[in-house]
Amino acid sequence: MKNHIIKYLVTFIILMSIIFTGCGSYQTVPYSFAANGVESASIRFQHGNPGISFVSLEGVTLPRADSGTRWGPILFPANRELRISVYARYETKTNNRSRLNFGVFDELAQIATTVNEIGRNVDTQVMFNCPELEPGRSYTLAFIKGSGIPGKNRLVLTEVGTMRVVYEQEFSVSIGGYHSR
Repeated sequence: MKNHIIKYLVTFIILMSIIFTGCGSYQTVPYSFAANGVESASIRFQHGNPGISFVSLEGVTLPRADSGTRWGPILFPANRELRISVYARYETKTNNRSRLNFGVFDELAQIATTVNEIGRNVDTQVMFNCPELEPGRSYTLAFIKGSGIPGKNRLVLTEVGTMRVVYEQEFSVSIGGYHSR
């Protein structure tokens, strides 16, 4: 009796894991902004925290992907400068509660620390002035959040094959938006 219950339980767990793994997975499909006959290069966008996602190329956005798919890599025209709009995001993890309790002074210190950490957060759309890409090459565009408050914000384009940094663009975030340097 006990063996039958264990067999059914194991079978149920295996079936559920197959169903949920299948539902949670997606297929990546390349998308090209390059017209027929135009040489192209691919760019992948770093995900995570900090992370960056593609918004548009010179005002043109990606079409909606089919269910269960996502665009990747995205192919861009090579041999010309591009204006790529990206969305940069970084969120500090504030979990610095003191174990000691000094009353009002402790609370004020916690508030000041939290405000400073939140001041490092980035949640903005940025125009990336992409240099000419070499045809047939693959690149990664990453958002690097520097240390300090507010810290340097950089978009870094790296050629995948050589891991060579091709271009860096620094930007700062303020109440009115972002400012490139």
